[in-house]
Amino acid sequence: MSWSQTTLVVDAQDVEKLSDMLEGFLAQAITCENAGADEFYEVAFPGTPDWQKVKLTALFNDTVDLAPIIEFVQNQFTSSTNTEIPVTVAKLVDQDWERVWLSSFKPIQVGTNLWVCPSWCEPLAPNARNIVLDPGLAFGTGTHATTNMCLSWLADQNLKHQRVLDYGSGSGILAIAALMSGAKHADAVDIDPLAVSACAENAERNKVEQQLNAYLPSELPSEITASYDLVIANILAEVIIELRDTLLQHLRPGGTLLLTGILSTQAEKVQAAFGPDFQFSQNNSDHWCLLTARRR
Repeated sequence: MSWSQTTLVVDAQDVEKLSDMLEGFLAQAITCENAGADEFYEVAFPGTPDWQKVKLTALFNDTVDLAPIIEFVQNQFTSSTNTEIPVTVAKLVDQDWERVWLSSFKPIQVGTNLWVCPSWCEPLAPNARNIVLDPGLAFGTGTHATTNMCLSWLADQNLKHQRVLDYGSGSGILAIAALMSGAKHADAVDIDPLAVSACAENAERNKVEQQLNAYLPSELPSEITASYDLVIANILAEVIIELRDTLLQHLRPGGTLLLTGILSTQAEKVQAAFGPDFQFSQNNSDHWCLLTARRR
């Protein structure tokens, strides 16, 4: 089956009304994304994005005649301004979308001698440290700036004999990278049971299942409090602040924090939440930053 796709740019206040209208015209799927130059917004952020202009894309069966639909929409939304809504129309030829999706993932180098390799690909550097991963299982593939910064940092560390906690582990990619950099043991924690399962599968896939345990937060053994040399949290700034006490109770004196998922504009707020016991250093990539600090 082939599809017709129409994209319209409207004011944020009109999105709900227009979405309802397009659904009434049998749109099979509708997606929204920021179309303005206003503040950057990460999809995973909690709350409602403060967008001014929104690009709304609707997918129709190609048997649907889009011309009268577009004409109706223009009449409904331009009567007060006499300015037409920007509209584009494209045909999408049917194809094996799963195969297209799989082909979009390639082995990538994410640090010194460290690669992330999808499970269906042969490593490009067989003698390097290759993290074999299934990108479909859980968040965390190494392509996002925050994950990439963490992986680059971990790749350059000698974590011999260290115990590592990856809080908000997703696929487990950071915990696995820590083990490949010499860590003795890693525990991975996530609120999503599917992520916990994915992490365990990826640990087995990378032959580190004896060194890596995956838990829901409530399952993390209480007796290992304050026992980690390195605590990693690649989540979001507001969530990291909320979890401050939890993260610190697991970090031993003299241990290291590795925090990201933080917009560069939020770095000072995060540092302030952890107080004077930590001296932070900051690396930036795109809109994001990585904070590292040793506990005094």
